Amino acid sequence: MLIKGEVLDSKKSLLAKAIYILAFTLLLAILAQIRIPLPFTPVPLTLQTLGILFIGYYLGARAGVASVLIYLTLGAMGLPFFSGLKGGVFILSGPTGGYLLGFLAGAYLIGKAKEMGWLSNWFYGLSLGLMAHFVIYLFGVTWFLAGFNDQAFFAATKNILMLTVIPFLPVDLLKSAIFGVFILSQKKARG
Repeated sequence: MLIKGEVLDSKKSLLAKAIYILAFTLLLAILAQIRIPLPFTPVPLTLQTLGILFIGYYLGARAGVASVLIYLTLGAMGLPFFSGLKGGVFILSGPTGGYLLGFLAGAYLIGKAKEMGWLSNWFYGLSLGLMAHFVIYLFGVTWFLAGFNDQAFFAATKNILMLTVIPFLPVDLLKSAIFGVFILSQKKARG
């Protein structure tokens, strides 16, 4: 049986978690606006995937997915949360929709890794950051192939990868390295 003080602490904890979830939702919307359009692909370079790594790390798997789901829902409802201050369901059904949906899996992966104690050093941070980016790529490329490719699958694979993955690899490697260094700094700060 809970005593009165524990109930109040529980409510404060729930309120704090809701505030964190919304704060990270807004952070993701801000990071979407830090973008570099690439002239040869409809997919811009943004800092959103770095945000996904931190969302998973700080919120965990379930709350991280909730934060990304709120981001996607508010963006689909028309709030200018998506890259280029865009909003609306048409963005989710466009060429970047797969990446956006992949954010859910990326946040879950990092959150689950943190919960299981796998983010214990910089190398694991780097590795899991790269793995989360790979999962996001998988969603993005699959979506792009399914809906935005009018050429034969095998003939277009190289071209599709040039549009959806290869230009982003160096920056996403850097984002994962930043995440790995962050994990190292967290370990040193704790003791």
